Amino acid sequence: MTVVPGFEIEAVFGCVPARTVSNMDICSALAGREKAEAVVKTTGFAERRVAEPGQTVEDLMLPAARAALEGVDAESVGAVVAVTFSAPDRFPAVSVRMASKLGLPRSVAAFDVSMACSGYPYGLFAAAQFAAASGKRVLLLDGDVQSAFVDHSDVNTVAVMGDAATATLIAPGATSAAPARFAFLSEGGLGGALTCGSTGPVKMDGFGVFRFVAAEVSAFLKDFLAAAGETPDVFVPHAANMYMVRQLAASIGLDARLATAGDRFANTGSSSVPLALAASPAAGRTLLAGFGAGLSASAALVDVSASLRRGVVEAKGGGDA
Repeated sequence: MTVVPGFEIEAVFGCVPARTVSNMDICSALAGREKAEAVVKTTGFAERRVAEPGQTVEDLMLPAARAALEGVDAESVGAVVAVTFSAPDRFPAVSVRMASKLGLPRSVAAFDVSMACSGYPYGLFAAAQFAAASGKRVLLLDGDVQSAFVDHSDVNTVAVMGDAATATLIAPGATSAAPARFAFLSEGGLGGALTCGSTGPVKMDGFGVFRFVAAEVSAFLKDFLAAAGETPDVFVPHAANMYMVRQLAASIGLDARLATAGDRFANTGSSSVPLALAASPAAGRTLLAGFGAGLSASAALVDVSASLRRGVVEAKGGGDA
């Protein structure tokens, strides 16, 4: 466990595509009505938000970032961290391009993190460390256009993965906030259960991922909370699917404290964690958990203020929406 003192989450905003896709319709066309009903019941995902052709992760990040930075002096921002696996190009980095689009100073540090489902606590850890060291705000972006990387003939993945992006604004020097706690788990030997080549598609062994979450991730989170000596007010896990997250929440005794946006937006990758913060009024000591691709897991125990600026907006189209 690593402790990071002295930072505050000032804002969390999400952005989703305007286009809504029915999983019942898609899965019925692929595998028949009976299979479609089973998939929707198992995942808990009746619909997904899907990017328009040509709409990139940067197009989704931009409205969220502008909302998070509203009223903020650009000179107070010292870094941009972008968590994504769906960058339009291998380079320039998404963070570098976003810093320019947002009119941030050329002196900002900008870098990308690629951890797929586990990415948000990783990005938050990097952002919090930079804010504490530099005394400046950090803009943490997290998002993916996963629909560009799925096999659209595979009913088991196409019905799960939606598109979204988020922006989290981190500020240094919050003396009133309790220290944040972070922990990480890497199990590369199991990585074959969830993979994605450089151009796709995503390949998933659903049972393999479920076993990892039910056994390894559950134990990891129990150990993390025991070491922290805290019981969180809110639990915000990655929205892998609704059945899985509810089982995980119950296994660690936090089913009554679960907050998720998965029932609204499906599995949006690592951005499902901050998207839940953006979409709900949940506040207090909060356990954030990412898990999946790698296979890997991550956890953060942080303060979330009731006065947090937050919300979810729609992107209307591509090209710097």
